[in-house]
Amino acid sequence: MPEHLRTRMGAYGEHALLVGDPARAELIAKELLEGAELVTDARGLDGYAGQFNGHTVGVQTTGMGGPSAAIVIEELIQLGVRRIVRLGTCGSLSTVLAPGDFFCAAAAIPADGTSQTYVGGEPHAPLADFEIVHAAVHDAKKAGVRMRVGLVATTDAFYDPGAGRATNWAARGALAVDMETAPLLTIAPLRGVSAASFLICSNRVNEPATRLSPDAQRTTVLSCAPIALGALVSEPKHA
Repeated sequence: MPEHLRTRMGAYGEHALLVGDPARAELIAKELLEGAELVTDARGLDGYAGQFNGHTVGVQTTGMGGPSAAIVIEELIQLGVRRIVRLGTCGSLSTVLAPGDFFCAAAAIPADGTSQTYVGGEPHAPLADFEIVHAAVHDAKKAGVRMRVGLVATTDAFYDPGAGRATNWAARGALAVDMETAPLLTIAPLRGVSAASFLICSNRVNEPATRLSPDAQRTTVLSCAPIALGALVSEPKHA
């Protein structure tokens, strides 16, 4: 049994959806999974397991930031998970991504310490799994949900004192910033698993008045989570 995710081997099957907030994990599990049960709650990292489209799926809290997310990712893999999708929030760096929009992070700028630790500080380009991204794009279009696909910057500092960093990331093509995508997309290939990251834009960076209300965020989560879950359990269609 892993040190932090105190649950049985195979509890999540081979599929896990990551969320930062335990309340969001509970919402998704109870609203969208069949037979959802709480399988771990150690350290506030609530994790649920249930069925989605005939597959056993976990919905697991990571907490905030790369170090906590990395622990959860490593321990999910120890428990037998082979496909991992993040469904989180991000701040917009671009006029094309508005609060409430759904965003697929196809790649990440690893401006965080956790990703750099895993690769020894060497240059690297964390990429999402193409099959998962492809499935999500298809399902979003079918559901009538607009989903942007692009680059996210991942940072360690929610309250970033470096005012120019967001401008620099945007100039390099990043549409948004978050705190967990780069570690996920860095660890996954190192451990031989598949991963992707889907984000709900919660606000424009440095514009607090644009933040989604709790009710709006809940509604958006419930419209986007089925797409993320569907992509998570999708069967690969490309060799």
